[in-house]
Amino acid sequence: MSQALILGASGLVGLHTTKYLLADNSFDKIYAVSRHGIPIQHERLIQIKADFDTIDSPIRDLQIDHLFSCLGSTKSKTPNKEDYKKVDHDYPIKVARILKENGLHSASIVSALGANKDSMTFYMRLKAMTEQSFEELGLDQLFIMQPSLIVGNRKEKRLAEKFASILFNIINPLLLGDYKKYRSIKGSVIARALVETTKLDGKGIFRFNTQEIKELT
Repeated sequence: MSQALILGASGLVGLHTTKYLLADNSFDKIYAVSRHGIPIQHERLIQIKADFDTIDSPIRDLQIDHLFSCLGSTKSKTPNKEDYKKVDHDYPIKVARILKENGLHSASIVSALGANKDSMTFYMRLKAMTEQSFEELGLDQLFIMQPSLIVGNRKEKRLAEKFASILFNIINPLLLGDYKKYRSIKGSVIARALVETTKLDGKGIFRFNTQEIKELT
């Protein structure tokens, strides 16, 4: 029996990923992890309501084939850098390590274009740290999505992202050739690409920028 787990299932990308997985039929069971649950009911879907402090027990004995990490916070939601790190790095790595003890061999994670441990931006350094920690797990397959600005209908209001989305709608057509990777991308497109990674062959670490993510779908 093949099983998948989505971490951050209530977010923009995570919720779309859950829907696509349920429609895809590649996995017999899908575990959706979020703090308060998601508005979806399905015979193949099992919801886990948990956070960093309570996740250990419900996943301790799960044998997951593929992990989807769609967690991500914002500076406005978590202004404290340690709390930010706990959400974006510590939580997904904690889950991945527990699942790996039970045989996890493949994962797809959402990072960011420009992730770099030497970046002047805390956000980009944190994304690079998360990528590196996942790499160090030694999974057979690791798919890293590195999108530019992610757009879509979110539950919470993000004023800065709204303005950025409007701006990108104007400049996206001007970003041609190698600059296509800087175009904004819908969360639903990233989600579909995440599902498609489960059908890719080969072992190793694979990175996809915005344009390459779109080409997966």
